Amino acid sequence: MLKTWINPKYLDENEIKKIRENFKKAKPYPNFVLHDFFNKSKLLGLKKTVLMERFEKQDKDLFSFSQTKELSHSKNKIVQEFFSLLSSNVFLSLIENLTGQKNLANADMHAHLYTQGDYLLFHDDVVEGRKIAYIAYLSDLKPIDGGSLRMFNIKAPLQPAKKITPRFNSFACFKVSGESLHDVEEAKSNKKRLTVGGWFNGD
Repeated sequence: MLKTWINPKYLDENEIKKIRENFKKAKPYPNFVLHDFFNKSKLLGLKKTVLMERFEKQDKDLFSFSQTKELSHSKNKIVQEFFSLLSSNVFLSLIENLTGQKNLANADMHAHLYTQGDYLLFHDDVVEGRKIAYIAYLSDLKPIDGGSLRMFNIKAPLQPAKKITPRFNSFACFKVSGESLHDVEEAKSNKKRLTVGGWFNGD
């Protein structure tokens, strides 16, 4: 299944080693963003079917966006296939090799949709069991559109240390810890920010 979904470039041992080394050294905490990570046609199919899922508005002081329920329960075959990929032992092993994180046991997955005015204030994602956060981007935005994932240095949190602008078929991961402060800046245009994401969990 890996060869069906994943760009062969990211299955090369030398490339994996380079990504792992860069992940560990990345600032402000271990992270990467890999472009053209998935098979493009497969991901386009996923985007089309994810939009058929039921999204519910989540609107509180700390965030405003729309979210699906846990997609492991989806009845859509393509969504099921993608969840099966991400939660498979072979993919978890790939994430372990890309990040250096050991003993990953499972994944969870939701789709998130941000429209104009939506946002997520900064937080660290720390919940027992969460080891690596991941985001698969299903839309293309420009910096002027807002909606970037912003990472903050806990010692100097007033300005983001890194910004990841949504780009279709990019895959971002970061290590979850008390230092992994991040947010999603306010969506400023009428372009939709669609992602599938969640956490790789372990002991």
